Amino acid sequence: MEQPVSKQTVFEHFEGRTSPLQRHLLEEWLRTPVNRETYYEWLEEWETRHLQYIADTDGAMQQSLTQLAIQPTTEPAPAIRKPWMSLRRAAAAALVLLTLSAGLYLIKDYVLYKTFETAYGQVKKITLTDGTIVTLNAHSTLRLSRFGFGKEGRHVYLTGEADFDVTHTPDHQPFQVHIDKGFDVTVLGTQFTVYARTRKTQLLLKTGKVRIDYTEGARQRKVFVKPGELVSLDPQGRFNHKTVRSPRPYDAWKEYRYEFHHTPLQEIAYMLQENYGLQVEITGTRLAGETVNGTFPARTAEELLQAIALAYDINVNRQDSKVVFFE
Repeated sequence: MEQPVSKQTVFEHFEGRTSPLQRHLLEEWLRTPVNRETYYEWLEEWETRHLQYIADTDGAMQQSLTQLAIQPTTEPAPAIRKPWMSLRRAAAAALVLLTLSAGLYLIKDYVLYKTFETAYGQVKKITLTDGTIVTLNAHSTLRLSRFGFGKEGRHVYLTGEADFDVTHTPDHQPFQVHIDKGFDVTVLGTQFTVYARTRKTQLLLKTGKVRIDYTEGARQRKVFVKPGELVSLDPQGRFNHKTVRSPRPYDAWKEYRYEFHHTPLQEIAYMLQENYGLQVEITGTRLAGETVNGTFPARTAEELLQAIALAYDINVNRQDSKVVFFE
C-alpha cells in the first residue's frame, strides 16, 4: 500500500509549499508515533541538505507547527457581529490560543529532544548514537538533544537512576550528565552509576576518571573521582566522598538483583517506593531497627517482598500500592 505522505511532500512542507489538503493529510499522518519518528528523520535529512542556510530553529519550528495547527483552508466570509457574540468569541479565541500555545510548546519539546523512560519495575538498556550504553533503572528518565547530541557536545539529562558505559570518541569529546540540583558529571570514556532522586544524588565510579561540578550552599565546587569512590550530595547540599569495596550493591539492579549490606529496612522501604511506586509502612520496635544482608534475585516487587519476609521472619500485608511490614 502506498504511503499516504511521501518524503517529497514533507520536504515541500518544510519549504512552505504544501496545499491546505496536504497539510491536513500530514497532520493526520503525524498522529501515529512511528510516523512522527519518520518525520524527524526526514527533518534531519532536509536540514543536512540545506547546511548553507543557518536557520532560526525556534522561528522555523513555530512556523512549521503554526502551518499545521492554525492555517485556515478557506477565506472566512465577513459577518455582522453582535457585541455580546464578539465578547463570547473573544473569550473562546483566547482559550484556544492558550491551549494551542501549550500544545505547540509540548510538540516543539518533543521534536527537539528525545526522551527515554522506564515504568515502575522496568529496566531498559539503551545504546546512544555515539555507542555509549545506558541502562535505566525503574521509574527513570533520560533526555537528550534529538539533533545536537554528538554535534554540539554530548549532553544528557537524568532523573532517576542509570548505569553508563561511555564511549571514548576520537576527538576526545566530553560526555556530560546533567542532574537537577546543580550536580553535573563530565567524563571522556568510563563506566559509572548515577542515582538522582529526591532523597539524594550520588555517583559510583567503576573505571576511568570523572569530574563533578556541584553546588554546596552558595558556593560552586568541583571534585575529581577515582575508581571505587562513591560521592553523594543530600538535599541540604552536604557532600560526602568515600571509597567502597565493590560496585555490586550499586548496580546489581541491572540484572534484577538486590544486594544489601547492613541496609536498614527503612532504606529498602524508600527503594520500594522509588522503583515500584509502593507506599511502605514499618511497624514494631524490632523492625524499626532491622537491617538486611544478602543478595535477593527479584524481577517484581512481590518477589522481593516475599524474599525479605521469608529471610527475616517478617509479616507483609499488601493492598494494591500500600505495604505494611509487621512482626
